[in-house]
Amino acid sequence: MFKNISSILFVFLYINILQAQQLVPLDEIKYVTQIQHKIENDINDSVRLHNYLLLSEYWSQTDSLKSRQALNAVLSSQKKTLTEGVLAYYQAVFYSHQGNKTTALKHYESAINSLEKDPTNIDLLIKSLYNNAYIQVEDKGYDFMVKTLTEQCIPLSEKSKNKKLLAYSYTQLGLTFMSVGQFETAEEYHKKALEQLDEIPQLNTIHLITYLNLVSNYCYKPDSKSAEIYLKQAKKLIEHYPNSQHYSNYYYQEAMYYTTVQDFEKALVSLEKGAKLAKERKQSKLLHMLYFRMYNVYLMQKDYHKAKLQLEHILQENILSREDVNRKITYTQLAAVNDVLGNHKEAYNWMKKSSALSDSLQQQKLLEKMNELEIEHQTADKKQTIAQLKKENELIAKNKNLRISILGIALSLSLIITFLIYLTYKNQKKLNAQISISHQQDLLHIESERKYEATKAVLRGEEQERQRIAQDLHDSMGGMLANIRMSISQENAPNSEDLLQNIDKSIVEMRRIARNLMPETLKNLGLEIALKELCESLSQKQFHIQFEAFGVTDNIPFKIQLSLYRIVQESISNVIKYAQANNVIVQISQHENTINLTIEDDGIGFDTSKVVYGLGIKNIKSRTALMNGTVEILSEKGKGTTINVECYV
Repeated sequence: MFKNISSILFVFLYINILQAQQLVPLDEIKYVTQIQHKIENDINDSVRLHNYLLLSEYWSQTDSLKSRQALNAVLSSQKKTLTEGVLAYYQAVFYSHQGNKTTALKHYESAINSLEKDPTNIDLLIKSLYNNAYIQVEDKGYDFMVKTLTEQCIPLSEKSKNKKLLAYSYTQLGLTFMSVGQFETAEEYHKKALEQLDEIPQLNTIHLITYLNLVSNYCYKPDSKSAEIYLKQAKKLIEHYPNSQHYSNYYYQEAMYYTTVQDFEKALVSLEKGAKLAKERKQSKLLHMLYFRMYNVYLMQKDYHKAKLQLEHILQENILSREDVNRKITYTQLAAVNDVLGNHKEAYNWMKKSSALSDSLQQQKLLEKMNELEIEHQTADKKQTIAQLKKENELIAKNKNLRISILGIALSLSLIITFLIYLTYKNQKKLNAQISISHQQDLLHIESERKYEATKAVLRGEEQERQRIAQDLHDSMGGMLANIRMSISQENAPNSEDLLQNIDKSIVEMRRIARNLMPETLKNLGLEIALKELCESLSQKQFHIQFEAFGVTDNIPFKIQLSLYRIVQESISNVIKYAQANNVIVQISQHENTINLTIEDDGIGFDTSKVVYGLGIKNIKSRTALMNGTVEILSEKGKGTTINVECYV
């Protein structure tokens, strides 16, 4: 049962995590410093915006917030100096690393269509084609990846004479063949990558990736001597860059080599080093791949208790096991480990979970194992009786009494029939449970839609009531106060000047309340001016509100304008009440049909995992949901609070 975990299964897991790795330079500190310097000092807008995109790509794997901020700096810019294909590529990279496959594919397709007509960015076209194929491997299979590399990426790399991308395409093609166990073919393509790299005098990231891929390939063959050669070359290259994020992968390959030569203690040491670096650099998927390799080492040491704990730790952190295929692998291995430890009931439960994720080719095999484990579990309390029956059968055989033998056979048949009936009952019970779950899900969906409509109706009624009250204040109370003021001014009563001042203040306050209830500026002049007026009206001497708008158009539907206005109004109100802030930044930007709104303060902040949100935050979330948008609330104690809202028009 454990045999496969050390060969094709690990190849699949390794490729699943590392195949689409970005080509980050080995000297990362120098790379990021150069990008920041160009952003801050270059006078060419095109160069500055392009470096923002490079920064977004760099942070996309380890810090989604920094990546998004860099990307938004480009998207919100009013200076359109970059082509649509370039913008689409870097947006696709961001969304793919956030796990948003649908949006990433949409941007990759847009990038490919645009870049095919742009010979100046052929390198981005090659990367777009490869990444687009990679994120569809699970749906279209590895043959789709092979076809993309051989018919598009490699010919384009040769045409552009880009030896780095040609070598990268070859080694990724080799990695794809590794995924299906074709190690000899994989070795050929890795060697072709080396041939291209021999013509590049300066060693770079692609050299390191190719060396490490060869280490993997030779360990799976297995050929430890060849693996050692390329492991030494990789070490010689990477040891000059102690801060490189590739170090975690290097330790993984080092552990693979030590596992191949059965030096398990050294393998565990390498894995611990890799895991420590992966934690520090937020390489969550690679971290769990290192954890899974530790599990394999424990298996080879026959330390099944540690192996079980390692798998449970992987499931608990839910990074590698977030994808169905990886989770199924983890469930299957947990079933196997518990089976070896004698925990048949627990093994049976894990195998049931694994079966739910099985594909059609594996379904029959998993069902047979489930039945086997189910029999062991259900008949555990009958073992003593069965043992006694065996003893009686032995006595019957010795006596060679035909009548008792026939009775024994009849009893066996009865047990079999009873067991078959029991299995039928269990299957029917499972089917009924599934039907019940499906019914409950339908009810929950209906209830969710009902709540959505109710929330929508409440907010619509609230806006209508705000408008009615504002109209009444303006038409009724405004007229009454104006008549009173006129009467007092005509009679020249004592203290009339003080009375007139108080009435003027009342009129101003009444108009402010009416404007807050239903801002006329929003109706007449649009969202940008209304928000600017709101921020200016709420600013005070010790409380400054800075408003910024980028590319906001007049074609935004009024319902969305009103919702965004109310969200800003509610957010600033919360800041005034709770944040103890001195400064607030309100920023709104529009790129095509996408609107991004950010409200950020420098207040005391709060712990988002412990706070209980009040009515204000709930209203913000409800209004965002009604726009089919998304809201993100980021805060830490002492570091202020940021609210990000994104919607589409």
